[in-house]
Amino acid sequence: MTITYVLMQNLRRNPLRAVLTATAFALPMAVFVAAISLVVLLAKVSIASQKELRLGVRHKVSLINMVPEGMRRKIEELDPDHDLLRAVCGMRWFGGKVPGTQNTLTSLAADADTFPIVYSDLGLTEKETAKWHSDRLACVAGSAPVEQYGWKVGDRITLESTVPPYMSLEFHLVKVLTAAERGNVFYFRRDYLEEALKSANVPSNRVNIFWVKCASAQGLHDLQNRIDAAFANTPDETKSEDENAFMANFTQASGNIPGLMQAMAVVVVFIVALVAGNTMMMSFRERSRELATFKAIGFQSGRIFAIVLAESALLALLGALAGVIPTALVLTYFPVKNLRMGPISSFDVSPIAIAVSLIIALLVGLAAGLWPAYQALRLRTVDALRKVA
Repeated sequence: MTITYVLMQNLRRNPLRAVLTATAFALPMAVFVAAISLVVLLAKVSIASQKELRLGVRHKVSLINMVPEGMRRKIEELDPDHDLLRAVCGMRWFGGKVPGTQNTLTSLAADADTFPIVYSDLGLTEKETAKWHSDRLACVAGSAPVEQYGWKVGDRITLESTVPPYMSLEFHLVKVLTAAERGNVFYFRRDYLEEALKSANVPSNRVNIFWVKCASAQGLHDLQNRIDAAFANTPDETKSEDENAFMANFTQASGNIPGLMQAMAVVVVFIVALVAGNTMMMSFRERSRELATFKAIGFQSGRIFAIVLAESALLALLGALAGVIPTALVLTYFPVKNLRMGPISSFDVSPIAIAVSLIIALLVGLAAGLWPAYQALRLRTVDALRKVA
């Protein structure tokens, strides 16, 4: 009689309880996989931001407080030899939306000359870069609005601003960004916006933020201190922070999403542990006579311990798989769209989340079965048979 045979028989002993226990595992683990997948995506965005060595420079009070575009020249003069600094790109918030809709895009007007340098990670080809420089109506859009509205490269696109003076502008799409972390962005040329603002008699020549492309990590740190020191005690004092910190603050403006997801994951694990522990204790009480019989016919105590522990681990894994596999299939073939978490528009299931969920399920199953297995190890054959009989 093998352990596998005993395990299969035990699972069939009470099918309803086995199914309910597996379901109690499956639902929390499905939530766990989705939550951890989102946390993994945010971590990827953070890592990517660190690699790009971009420094955000904005008004010290708030991002809403705009600063003069002339600050760009002063920032560039802090490193005349370009040992630390590669390029500076000013950006102004446009907050555009497609006419007749309510979904606001992360739309920003960027300095035309330095945008391809500062955002070299967007992957603009030479042809696309040439179109960006030659066409003042050129724009670059993320995959989310492109899929939602059926845009394609070369199309004419109209956006309405969600901030004063609420103007409507037309663009030419020259590049579609496929990365999920850039899925909800829309970039266009700031000189085009400045012309429209002047035509509307609106004060212009101001930006919300400067993005500084640095040559090295040390350069990023040095420039951060130099820039803030250069504009200290002026009407336009600055706050400089690396892109990773900026994105973290931007994301948490709508709530601490990573913290919430991690807290949810902890709660899920706790619930699963309670379910598994309760099930295994009930199973042990019901099977005391059976385990005592195993001992009576020659099963070693260590083997009894392994049977109880393996049953708990198997039940946990089956329940986790019942929740993880459908969730993975759904998120793979029907990924979450229109997430609108800043520039992030969507996320799908992460292999890391799947692996972590199965490992946690196994550990929870082992932990839940440890005490019943220990009791089975100490079980006295005569006492158990007398008690049940």
